[in-house]
Amino acid sequence: MKDLLRFPLASLIYYWQRSLLLTFCIALAVFVPLTPIWLVQQISESLESRAKSTPLILATSGSKTDLALTALYFDGRMSPVMKMGEVMAVDENLATAIPLHLRFTTAGTTIVGTSDDYYPARKLILKDGKWHQKYGDCVVGASAAKTLQVSPGDYLTTDPKTIFNLSADYPLRIRVTGVIQESGSPDDDVVFVSLDTAWIMEGIGHGHFEKTVQSGQAYGLAPSADQAASETTSEKMHLEITDANIKTFHFHGRRSTYPITACIIIPKDIRAETLLLGQYASLNDKNLMMVQPLAVIRRLLDSVLRVRNLVIAGLALVTGACLILAVLIFWLSFRLRRPEFESLKKIGASTTWVMGICCCEIGLVLMMGGALGTSLALVTSWANQDILRWII
Repeated sequence: MKDLLRFPLASLIYYWQRSLLLTFCIALAVFVPLTPIWLVQQISESLESRAKSTPLILATSGSKTDLALTALYFDGRMSPVMKMGEVMAVDENLATAIPLHLRFTTAGTTIVGTSDDYYPARKLILKDGKWHQKYGDCVVGASAAKTLQVSPGDYLTTDPKTIFNLSADYPLRIRVTGVIQESGSPDDDVVFVSLDTAWIMEGIGHGHFEKTVQSGQAYGLAPSADQAASETTSEKMHLEITDANIKTFHFHGRRSTYPITACIIIPKDIRAETLLLGQYASLNDKNLMMVQPLAVIRRLLDSVLRVRNLVIAGLALVTGACLILAVLIFWLSFRLRRPEFESLKKIGASTTWVMGICCCEIGLVLMMGGALGTSLALVTSWANQDILRWII
């Protein structure tokens, strides 16, 4: 057996260019069909896992798919707002309501305003620092912290909603109090604030300057002449919430009228979930809808799987072409090496032994190509979370 392997190995090394080409053809034949199968399977499991942890979503009527992707993945889609009163109307005996406010960003990163119930519901744990405790505090996901290059004690500034009229939208400077441990979910890519902080960004809650205090001094900046003149006669919103001015912040209007993007509903049990679905299905108010994210995601995945099957059918042609090329190269190679095989027979090698050399050579190439193709497919599947976030 040792002698039988010596000749194929020597041949593969001597004809290394041919060996590389054959290995690449086999690897491609394995990688091309295997990758979409594994990738779609893992992405499907990831999508379903996220949806299963979110039994119900309450929101303004619209596209169920857009709503599910917005509430589950914070993808930045502009959804119609609902009122906080509709969240407060959810029966506490049946479910826990977790409102989401998704209208602002910082350096392009989504800011999620939510209640304290969100973090235990998603099993999020702090890696460093502490949870936000007052207006203007925030905690940052692991990936977002790396992207924004922040840590506890640093500051972030919200992006203005319009670049054409900065005076209409005062950016708020928020303080990072903690970084969340990496969870491998979309929660890693966002910044979390309290609902009150999100509503301050909306302009619903604000503080006032004392007429004798200039805003530049409040921020630690030297005020301009125009600024000083305007502040002696008018009130102005704070751009940063500090211990000195936090007591001046207050909210206008009723809390029940404040805007919310969506609301995650976590029923106490299956009975409560059924009752809630029936309750909102029978409402006369057609502006609200109760969505089951798992059903929405599964319908979406059904379409993806149909497309995957079409893609695999097309890729089968590529696989077939690679295999045919490999067979052709082997056949031509063995024909060119016929004098070599004749010489082996003349020195005593049997026909069976020569055929064994050829089979071992083919087997070694198939093993190397298969291992390479499978390894590439595994590397691609390990990156499925990054690919998923890029797709969504």
